[in-house]
Amino acid sequence: MRQCPTIIKAAVMLAFAWVIAPAGALQVTVSQDQVLQLASSPAKLAIDGRLDEVVWSELDYFDEFKVVEPDTLVKPSHETRVKLFYNDRGLYVGVDARQPPSTRIARLSSRDNRQIKRDNIGLVLDTSGEGRYGYWFAVNLGNTLMDGTLLPEKQFSSDWDGAWEGATSETELGWTAELFIPWGIVSMPQQPGDRRIGLYMERFVAYIDERWSWPALPNTVPRFISALQPIAVQGVAPKQQFSVFPSAALTRDRIDGNTEYRVGADFFWRPSTNLQLTATVNPDFGIAESDDVIINLSATETFFPEKRLFFLEGQEVFTASPRADTRGRGVGNQGAPYTLVNTRRIGGKPRLPAVQGAGDIRVKDQIQPTDLLGAVKVTGQNGQVRYGVLAAFEDDPEFLVTDDEGSRRMVGQGSQYGAARILFEDKPGGAYKSFGVLSTMVLHDAGDALVQGIDAHYLGADGKFKVDGQVFTSDKDGVDRGFGGFIDFEYAFRQGVTQRVGIEFFDDVVDVSDFGFIERNDNFRIRQAHTRTRSDLSWARSNQFDVRGFVQKNKAGLFTQGGLFLSNRSVLNNLHELVLRLEVFASSFDDLNSFGNGAFRVEARPMASIGWASDRSKPLSFGGKLGFMGEELGGNSFVHSLYATWRPSDRLNVDAMLNYLNREDWLLHSQGSTMGTYEAEQFAPGFGLEYFISAKQQLKLVVQWVGVKARAHEAYSIPTLPGTLVRRADLDNTIPDFAVSQVSVQARYRWELAPLSDLFLVYTRQSNQSGLLQDRSFTEVFSDSYQTPVTDAFVIKLRYRFGS
Repeated sequence: MRQCPTIIKAAVMLAFAWVIAPAGALQVTVSQDQVLQLASSPAKLAIDGRLDEVVWSELDYFDEFKVVEPDTLVKPSHETRVKLFYNDRGLYVGVDARQPPSTRIARLSSRDNRQIKRDNIGLVLDTSGEGRYGYWFAVNLGNTLMDGTLLPEKQFSSDWDGAWEGATSETELGWTAELFIPWGIVSMPQQPGDRRIGLYMERFVAYIDERWSWPALPNTVPRFISALQPIAVQGVAPKQQFSVFPSAALTRDRIDGNTEYRVGADFFWRPSTNLQLTATVNPDFGIAESDDVIINLSATETFFPEKRLFFLEGQEVFTASPRADTRGRGVGNQGAPYTLVNTRRIGGKPRLPAVQGAGDIRVKDQIQPTDLLGAVKVTGQNGQVRYGVLAAFEDDPEFLVTDDEGSRRMVGQGSQYGAARILFEDKPGGAYKSFGVLSTMVLHDAGDALVQGIDAHYLGADGKFKVDGQVFTSDKDGVDRGFGGFIDFEYAFRQGVTQRVGIEFFDDVVDVSDFGFIERNDNFRIRQAHTRTRSDLSWARSNQFDVRGFVQKNKAGLFTQGGLFLSNRSVLNNLHELVLRLEVFASSFDDLNSFGNGAFRVEARPMASIGWASDRSKPLSFGGKLGFMGEELGGNSFVHSLYATWRPSDRLNVDAMLNYLNREDWLLHSQGSTMGTYEAEQFAPGFGLEYFISAKQQLKLVVQWVGVKARAHEAYSIPTLPGTLVRRADLDNTIPDFAVSQVSVQARYRWELAPLSDLFLVYTRQSNQSGLLQDRSFTEVFSDSYQTPVTDAFVIKLRYRFGS
């Protein structure tokens, strides 16, 4: 009983402290399904990462984070205090990220680089309010920004850059961050009065390799955008937004000795929250980052992602299926995308004109990107309907033709591209349903190509069952109308366990390659994938096991491929990573790599590899891979890979890699009905260096080379009817030794003068050479190709944003 006065005294003191404490010192607890009413303030902040303005001290904070990677869902080891307010300009987010100062990891990088392990704060906004579409934003410690778009349910994309602000500052208790998202940069449905928005906050703590989020939505649960934290804001009706981006570019072509001056402009107009128009006139894309160097001697095309800003922005409405998403999220091999709109076709390699006589078109002109006269894009929403229209117009390309009489210039014809998309969406009873139509056309004197498709999507209210499907038809001049389609089913049994099944059919004449991308036609395929992820292990921090496989046949009934693939990725307790793969391809018929000369049988073949990587949060990280694969006629090949990354400071990053492939009896098409096997070596070193003068100024050097030396071994003849290749010793001397070399060197300086305003200085040199081997060493193969570039250009470009 004597303790009562003490207890009463303590209670009085706590009550007094609560009365005099500032409101910002209180933590707000969020109950399930609670809609948060955000505070409104007219404050206009200077975004510097410091939470020293008065408005921050007046706000309550949230700390609802749970550990989602690994998916333990426990309370994190450090506090993360989040404060939010809004006004008619936009949403302000302040974050106080507590952790020992000695554990902070800050690393600068180019925008949207998600591969680097460093401390960051992320934000996702479902601006539709109904789980239809959204945007994600992140600021890394050191002030590097990342952003992109989001489609149901977890289709994240970096293909969007917005004019928002984010900054960080180090403190004695950890670090702080400020983010300002203007309402005018995001799409929202027209809605008077109260507006609902979905909110998701994320924090990555690099030194322990953990991701924390609020709400707790790990990647091992089926729902995401439909399960965000609802917030309410009042009177948010963004004003009309208009921006113009004039640009000037100077390009010095060191091969032709020409200097080209180019003046253009980009335009952005958002007359309302649900309508956006963008256009570009006379654009110059010479400053775009170079593609990875890949030597592909097969009959299937390599997909390269879009890197040009104009075509990246606002593309989400043209994404008609999750199969168009190229971002792999698991250990299993995802494969090539399926999409009717591949904007890399626009301004890509030109269509070659017919050359009279024996003239040859210069290699440089065959692979040089085609200039654009302009492009326009309109996207918007009206109630439950979203839509988009895209049009682009190529300039007529020029070619240098050489024949017995000398060299002459020849003018070809550019193509005109168009795409139209409409999507109807609904959420009856919490389930998501949508139905879309997508139409594309490519116009050219050599023949027009039209494609029409319809797609449908369903996601159950609990997010466990998902269906996506698309059917389409192609109509190309001189070719019969073709048909194709696919349907995918996905079911989440429980957290960390998912099953996917897909069925696809493409007839032998369907062709979407003028504007879209599919790996092949004439195909009926069934495929499945089963994934299990666990984090309740004593020997590892997390483990993901993936088993997938497929079988397929063509119209003639030939079994054209099938395989079973096992993959396992373990993140060990010391944060090192171990990846094991085992693959088996069944004996089948190859109906593609004869390049139209028949089908032939290939043997069953195994593949296996083991990969290891050290903790990537350390200043020095490294790893490698050893692999074995069987060849199609029984040879054995071996893969060796090494790579290392050195980050001595947050401003400097050095990457080095080396891949070596030794192939025995590599089967390739030679000519006509002749196939050949080769003893080949592939050598592929790479080097990258990035230095940041500041978070806004970057120096970057990337050097890549892939060289192949192949010595002819045995010749084979393709049978008239599908069957086993016929050994032809009499043709051995018709398959020559050869070498292929591709080199890419790019040096870039970028200065971000203001949001979406940049100065670029870019030097690019690329080589693409193939020919007889002639007993050359790898050094000679490299030197010969480097000395005969197909691209050797220096570009200066200034682009600046003006507007509201």
